[in-house]
Amino acid sequence: MGSFVTVINNLVTLLQGTGTPLQVWSQSKFNRSVIIKKVYKNRTEVNASDLPIILIARPLLEKSYLINASRNGKHTVRFYAGFHQPDRRVALDQFIEFEEMIDDTLLSVPPESLGAIILDPKHSANDEGKFHPYYFHVCEIEIKHRR
Repeated sequence: MGSFVTVINNLVTLLQGTGTPLQVWSQSKFNRSVIIKKVYKNRTEVNASDLPIILIARPLLEKSYLINASRNGKHTVRFYAGFHQPDRRVALDQFIEFEEMIDDTLLSVPPESLGAIILDPKHSANDEGKFHPYYFHVCEIEIKHRR
């Protein structure tokens, strides 16, 4: 397998796909597609006009080496996902659906098609509505990759 950059780029392409569960849901809820961006850090400025959005970062890599000199990596990839919702009564439902559509899209293809060995959604946390009408959550995905 090649560079992990390929895996990240394939994730972006997958999430941007027009027929994916994520984009179909976004069109139905917000009448626009989710913007997907690769970022280096979690404190990236986001304009309200860019919402809904997913920022993709890779803050952690755990390396291991095999006897034959292959390099295995367990990458922690974080998705910072946000949307605008003026109505507090529907924000929680949309938050849950947003997270479910991300998972459904990630799991809609075999990890090998993205250049990975294993793709495993892990923890997520939300901002508890502190920045109403803007809602964000972060979810971690563990990706195993060999190069």
